[in-house]
Amino acid sequence: MSDASNVHADWTQVELMWHRGASGQRAAGVLIALVGAVGVGLSFLMAPQWWAVVLLLLACAFVVLVGASMWFQAGAAERATTELGVAGREVDLPVVAVTDTSHDMESFRLELNLPVSGGRVVLHECSDRRCVAAARAFPGSTVSAMIDETRAVWGVVHGGIGR
Repeated sequence: MSDASNVHADWTQVELMWHRGASGQRAAGVLIALVGAVGVGLSFLMAPQWWAVVLLLLACAFVVLVGASMWFQAGAAERATTELGVAGREVDLPVVAVTDTSHDMESFRLELNLPVSGGRVVLHECSDRRCVAAARAFPGSTVSAMIDETRAVWGVVHGGIGR
């Protein structure tokens, strides 16, 4: 087990998403929002009673919001990744503790030691195959990451750098 008092929340974790991944997520967001918009139009034609129209409109509005949030989240993650790529550096972070958080799918909470003065430890919970492999190989395993000491920002690299 781990010593939670060692974990520092003063560092910000970013989800690294390069242009290709962000473009794919934006495309999925647009498709989902379009499905919701089509559902709005069809709800007036298909539903025989006013309460059914209202329920369908609410459901379709939710679908449109999910698609829009995917679009905006992709943009924010891509900007944060670009900033980290410019100002940060790639490092291998040693795994200092592992907690199995598996429920429906295998996932782990990893405590990672940042290579900065003061020995900061940060948390990363993940089900990516690289993080699962690092959890299984603990102790002595590492996780590839990017860090920017000047802004106290870090992110685990789940794919190739710059893709």
